[in-house]
Amino acid sequence: MLKKLFLSFAALPTIALSAQAADLPAQKSPPPAPPPVFSWTGFHLGFNRGFGGAVSEARVALAAPGLGGTATRTFDQASGWFVGGQIGYDYQFENGVVLGVETDMQWSDIRSSHQATTIASNPLLLTNADTSHSLDWFGTTRGRVGYSFGRMLPYLTGGVAYGQVEARGAQALAAGLVSVGGARETNVGWAAGAGLDFALSPRLSARAEYLYLQLPGVSGPAVGLTPPPLPPLVGSFSTGLVEAHMVRGGMNYRFGGLGDLAPSMPQGSLFDILFQKPELDWTGFYVGVNGGYGGGVVDGVTGFAQPGLAFSTSVSNRTGGAVAGGQAGYAYQFADRFVVGVETDAQWSGVQAWHQATTVGGPNGYVFTDTPNAMTWFGTTRARLGLARGYSLSYVTGGVAYGEITASGTQAAGALFTGAGARSQVGWTVGSGTEYALAPNLSLRADYLYVSFAGVSGPAAGIAPAPFAGAFSTGRFATHVTRIGLNWRFGGAGPAPVVAKY
Repeated sequence: MLKKLFLSFAALPTIALSAQAADLPAQKSPPPAPPPVFSWTGFHLGFNRGFGGAVSEARVALAAPGLGGTATRTFDQASGWFVGGQIGYDYQFENGVVLGVETDMQWSDIRSSHQATTIASNPLLLTNADTSHSLDWFGTTRGRVGYSFGRMLPYLTGGVAYGQVEARGAQALAAGLVSVGGARETNVGWAAGAGLDFALSPRLSARAEYLYLQLPGVSGPAVGLTPPPLPPLVGSFSTGLVEAHMVRGGMNYRFGGLGDLAPSMPQGSLFDILFQKPELDWTGFYVGVNGGYGGGVVDGVTGFAQPGLAFSTSVSNRTGGAVAGGQAGYAYQFADRFVVGVETDAQWSGVQAWHQATTVGGPNGYVFTDTPNAMTWFGTTRARLGLARGYSLSYVTGGVAYGEITASGTQAAGALFTGAGARSQVGWTVGSGTEYALAPNLSLRADYLYVSFAGVSGPAAGIAPAPFAGAFSTGRFATHVTRIGLNWRFGGAGPAPVVAKY
């Protein structure tokens, strides 16, 4: 009995402390810290690839004592691929404005080229010309100003440009005149453009950009060799400004200062990254707009004949120009990953080959040549087969192409030669592209298409004092098209379907 009473008194302090603890206010754990706000602040490093073009201009002047002189002015279309990388730094202010600086370096195949060879039954009509004007490499250092819409950053950019410009030319006439000239210079100019960066993950972003670049041309000595005992012709040549329009896409990796952004790229093996689970159902109809640049090389042959005389000229010129249009299609996503669909598009096209040359040199030395060859419009109807990953869709595509090809030519050189033709063609196209969802119904896309059409042919005529009868034909009009666009999707843009597994 005494033992039980002692244990009861011993427990009283513990009970009292428990009661006091019950009267104290509850101690709650602190709320979790909010995730850091996404920011574009930080350094970035990346790569890009694109297509561009320009119109190149050149002037050549040659003279010799007692022989007078000649002056020639030419225009040619330039186009080509370029590839390179960029590095920069951006700072995002609290109001969403983003300021930055970026420098890039590019290898370039943007060039104009003109080759023309004439063979004839009369040796005095044999000629050969081979000229080119190229942008071999270029770089820019530009400021950037943009506004952040979260993961989307549209921006304007401008600054200094620099690059290597080269011009080469050679012409041989059967009468004995051979003229040559060439120069290569590294020049400084300026560049300006606009673009869109889109964050794919906290550190990886995709980019689409248009850039206009202007550099001074080149100049140098030129010489014309004449048959003895005539003295050589000496002079100079110069090219006009390099004014290139370029469309390019790329990727950037960012270092630091980005904060939280979901979804992030999956961690794990390369297989996990390449085949991550789709986050979007691409099923549905869509419409959109696009713009870009295209170009290639086109060949042509023109032949004339009259009693006792026949001659034929073979030419090759680069093509280039802007394209713009719209597309509509339907896609169906099945097996949780694969996407099949059909798409049709219609495009205005400025893609053309253009060689124009004017030579003035004495009473009988006037020569004028103008030979445009163009794809004025085109469209395609294609199947698409794609693979959905995260919020992106990568695809290959191919089908039928249709469009109008035109060709014409005029030459005045002691005689007048003309010919022209236009034809609506049916050809084929293949390509590939990537589409990324900016919102459940809005997506950004970049694609490449190779479009091929048969050439055109038609009659040609010459007047010199007797008439010439002839014909012309062009080779295939094959064009590489790089374009960027937006799609708006109707329905089916929710989360990706879940495939039941048993």
